[in-house]
Amino acid sequence: MSKLQTYNFPDHKSGDTFPGVIFTMDAAAGTGVVIAGALIELLGDPDNNVILDNADLGGISILEDDSDGNERFMIDEQIIDWPPRTYNYSIRITLSVGYVKTFVEGEWNIRE
Repeated sequence: MSKLQTYNFPDHKSGDTFPGVIFTMDAAAGTGVVIAGALIELLGDPDNNVILDNADLGGISILEDDSDGNERFMIDEQIIDWPPRTYNYSIRITLSVGYVKTFVEGEWNIRE
């Protein structure tokens, strides 16, 4: 799987619609990872709880591969109405074969 990346979301006003962002896993890395059927979770502090996922909570979608064969997923367009503060987050992917990897981490500043 691709190496750990850092992505700091742009500041976002609580209660506004977040436009979404796409994450791409580089096929050129030669990992052969397929995320179809994977569980993708965005975990945030203070307790490292699951905030968004592509299962029960929603807010994350697995997309079709791009034209270069790169695997992609998206934090969907949605209203983010979290309490204002800076969140430390990580995105964890659990493949259908049970392999678990933290793919992205960073900060997301939600303001008033």
